[in-house]
Amino acid sequence: MTRQLRIEPDGVAIDAVAHDTILQAARRGGVVLAYECGWGSCGACKVTLVEGQVELMYPGAPAVNPRDARRNRILACQSRAISDVTIARGPGEWSAPTPRCVEQQAILRGIADLAPEIRQFSFETAEPIDFRPGQYAILHLGDGLRRCYSMCNLPGTNILQFIAKRYEGGRGSNTLAALALDAGITIEAPFGACTLRRQPGRKVFVAGGTGVAPILAMLREAADAGLDFGAPVDVIYGARAPADLAAGDMLEAAIARVAQARYLPVVEAAPSDWPHASGFVTDAIRTTIPDPAAAEFYVAGPPVMVNAVKSLLRGADVPITQVHYDAFG
Repeated sequence: MTRQLRIEPDGVAIDAVAHDTILQAARRGGVVLAYECGWGSCGACKVTLVEGQVELMYPGAPAVNPRDARRNRILACQSRAISDVTIARGPGEWSAPTPRCVEQQAILRGIADLAPEIRQFSFETAEPIDFRPGQYAILHLGDGLRRCYSMCNLPGTNILQFIAKRYEGGRGSNTLAALALDAGITIEAPFGACTLRRQPGRKVFVAGGTGVAPILAMLREAADAGLDFGAPVDVIYGARAPADLAAGDMLEAAIARVAQARYLPVVEAAPSDWPHASGFVTDAIRTTIPDPAAAEFYVAGPPVMVNAVKSLLRGADVPITQVHYDAFG
């Protein structure tokens, strides 16, 4: 069954299949709505429901609030059309070119242990899925279970690689960890706007835990493209302990191929012989970036870490246009 999705002020009409969210249907139709997280946390994808009815897939989404309901504002990433629907998109959509979102079956072809409870998963799709380094996919793990993971590899092949941690009691992470080689799942991609802006200038990449995946992909992009930003490039990677710096070797290999780039690992529980910084990534920013407002930041990791970095940068008067982040959790 399909519903007609009409998008104003463009006047574009799209056939939305029953399981598509408003965001998915728009992207399949070539219309790029504003969005960031894709799971109802940031609120960037809110649009006005002009006509028709929708169902909210995730009523507990952090960005849902009563004020929006009174104004007919809905989350495009969590709303499905249950009748023909007309929406009005607001200003501020991300206008950079982005690949069209697709959905494909994928086969798990490789699993590599990177750190305690952290693995790299390699999935093969029938056709290459185009994406921009820094973007992420939604993995459909069965029984309505959907989780977001960033690609850590580069586009151009039919392989998608993800770095994921298994959490005690985590339904999604345990389901992913339990997959056997050659198991099949559905992958939907790409999502996300935390992608590399190639203009010259100082860059600071900040990763926490498995948030290293999109940071690694962007640095691989810079390395493969031979980009020279004409300024220092600092890569801060934080974790609980040295053993938890899951992709440190891969990150260092990419950094070594980027002009003026340096690697700054930081751990909370530093042993006595640890030769690098200890503490949190925010401590590393304070001690190594003397003028944050002169840099562009890329941040990925646990929401609590991302929020702490954003708060620090806001206090340092870093313009929001210079802060690109990924915090879908």
